[in-house]
Amino acid sequence: MNYHRLKIVVFALLFGGTVFAASAENLLLAHTLPNGLPDGRRAPEGATVAVSDGKLNVDFTKPGSLQYSVYITPDHRRLLLSGELAGENLVPGQEGWQNGRIAMRFLDSAGKQAGAWPAVFAVSGNGTQKCSRVYNVPAGAVLLLVEPAHFGVSGKAVFRNLILEEAPRNLLLSPNPNGIPGEGFDKGAVRATVQDGELCITINGTGNCRLSIPVAPEWKSLKFTMQWKLTDVKPGDADWKNARVAMRFYGPKGGVGDWPAIFAGTGTTGWIECSRVYEIPEGATSLAFEPANFGSSGKVEFKKLTLELDEMK
Repeated sequence: MNYHRLKIVVFALLFGGTVFAASAENLLLAHTLPNGLPDGRRAPEGATVAVSDGKLNVDFTKPGSLQYSVYITPDHRRLLLSGELAGENLVPGQEGWQNGRIAMRFLDSAGKQAGAWPAVFAVSGNGTQKCSRVYNVPAGAVLLLVEPAHFGVSGKAVFRNLILEEAPRNLLLSPNPNGIPGEGFDKGAVRATVQDGELCITINGTGNCRLSIPVAPEWKSLKFTMQWKLTDVKPGDADWKNARVAMRFYGPKGGVGDWPAIFAGTGTTGWIECSRVYEIPEGATSLAFEPANFGSSGKVEFKKLTLELDEMK
């Protein structure tokens, strides 16, 4: 790629040049021709490109690649790539990268790499792979290069239903119909506030805030992070009567899967950072999520409460 040209493009994007409106559905197609080819480029020999239902399909019958440019805006924090990749008698080269793959790279405004090399999907022989991964946009990134490629020696590389989109934001907040509204609330012992997109909940005494989070069938796992602080939390007369974030997955007929491992405590602490990934059990359609103080007294403060999609099936 001509990085001098890239610098000019990025400069225009940042300082008043023409900005293309990115597709809300598939960011890979924001700067393409109707047939799915990157604007201003031709398909390499042996390559077939098509768009179906807003998704990109590319076939390589011989070595070659196509590079798609995705312009990163301040709203892009996490991007979800999904699709399928297959090889047909694809003979790899001697180097580890010489196979069929979706190469990716984030760049900053100087055309230099931003962040580490993203994990990629790759295949050789007659292998197949379903692609689904959430990528955190590194600090300073203004451009993402996505490159379906046949870097092998011979054979065929097939890419189907490729789509890059913004990953769902914090599932605990609106526009989730059951999420905390932007104005927060103050009810009894529980006070919730939303500032700069961050959810904070304070429970002064005994109380709880129960949310029902819809779960899509194609989701594989969710990531939960928070910081919390306990002040003089006294336990009740049962093991579950303490400060905790209670969780349970539900299907149409009731609870499904094992009870998730949760964060719980009593007494007094400083601020503690918590993070855990939860596998979504088969048949789950919602997650009951409940920051609570089930103890007999005390104060529990939660901040930076975040529940996000971690991985697709």
